[in-house]
Amino acid sequence: MNNVTLSGRLAKDPECKEFEKGKAVCDFTIAVNGYKKEDTVFIKVKAWDGRARSCSKFCKKGSLVNVCGALRENSWKAKDGSIRKELYILAGDIEFVQRPQEESGKTMPEQTQEVSQVEESEPEAVEEGLEEVPF
Repeated sequence: MNNVTLSGRLAKDPECKEFEKGKAVCDFTIAVNGYKKEDTVFIKVKAWDGRARSCSKFCKKGSLVNVCGALRENSWKAKDGSIRKELYILAGDIEFVQRPQEESGKTMPEQTQEVSQVEESEPEAVEEGLEEVPF
């Protein structure tokens, strides 16, 4: 199973591109903290279409995001003839957790607000389900 979940802050503003047939792609890098400051790892992330448009709209350098997706490898031939490779996360889900401090007064995207509403209603659904358990 190829599944990765990381939480980190954008190291720089996302780079987003629109293509002719309505496709969009957004590339960004997140800084993921380790146990020590010098253990910080920078991970490249690629998001497509709706996720890409959301990233371009709601993210900028310093934004805290949770990214779930699959680990992918990209390879190419460099000018010197050597084969280069890079690993990145192909985002399947992006949660916008916190904006940079200077924009903290703005509202978060509707998607994040919907997630919090679902979480509030879940305990009731779980309690109802417990009454129906046959043992």
